[in-house]
Amino acid sequence: MEAFGASIVVTLAMYFLADQPLHIAMLFGAIAAATAPAATIMVIRETKAKGTFTDTLLAVVAIDDPVCVILFAIASGFASLTLHNAGVSPFMVFLDSILGVIYALLVGIGLGLLLTRVIPKIKTPAELQTLSLGLIILGSGLAIQWNLSPLLVNMALGSAIANLSHRADSVIDKITALDTPLYVLFFTLSGASLNLSSLKEIGLVGIIYVVFRVIGKMLGSTLGAYISDADENVKKYLGLGLVPQAGVALGLALIAKQTMPEIGEFIHPAIVSATVIYELIGPPLAKFALIKAGDAKA
Repeated sequence: MEAFGASIVVTLAMYFLADQPLHIAMLFGAIAAATAPAATIMVIRETKAKGTFTDTLLAVVAIDDPVCVILFAIASGFASLTLHNAGVSPFMVFLDSILGVIYALLVGIGLGLLLTRVIPKIKTPAELQTLSLGLIILGSGLAIQWNLSPLLVNMALGSAIANLSHRADSVIDKITALDTPLYVLFFTLSGASLNLSSLKEIGLVGIIYVVFRVIGKMLGSTLGAYISDADENVKKYLGLGLVPQAGVALGLALIAKQTMPEIGEFIHPAIVSATVIYELIGPPLAKFALIKAGDAKA
């Protein structure tokens, strides 16, 4: 509900308040669903938070990025149809997007099953790291070759390993050892592709995106908490813990820029600018939510 809440609210705000075409509004709405799990996890570690609220927050943060990628696949399909006027029915575009999501999940799960079967035969940590990284690269390559989402393929791969392998922690530790330089490269490339002269054109759009994504997250999470009869603290404060946004949103904005440059040149700087704001205000808000929920120990 929090993912769909943010997506719907941002889409409507972009369409009615920012006067954006529907296909651009849908892309902004799809990206709005994502949350930055790294920022949230770091705040939880810093405050040594434990409890029902913290468990719920972690579970929600884990699931909304895959939801975001699925929504983006559907939105980008409609955007491509609108831009290129290919004479294909909207239903066929929707069906093609859904099939793309299913195929990406199957590829990722298949690679995860393969790694799970091979892991017992691996003897050294270096071999485990090499094989894990190799399958991630293979999954990304297959996704590009078959026009699937590399993000979704690797999310499915990681999820399969986490749920099916007794050595999942070892696999994650070996990949985590490599992630810092990759994060630096990723954010450097994102910043390097930001055209500062375009910021003045997206001022109002950026403000609307920042404000209404937070509103959507809070409304959606509260509604979902009431529907599921969640803990009272979850109803009150979960939305505040979902404000941070970074990696997946930036990745999707880059994909939009590469695959649909006519609109990606507009979407990308707006998302980069919003990310800076969210990473400044998001962690303090998440910390406030953990304290108010009574889960923060430090």
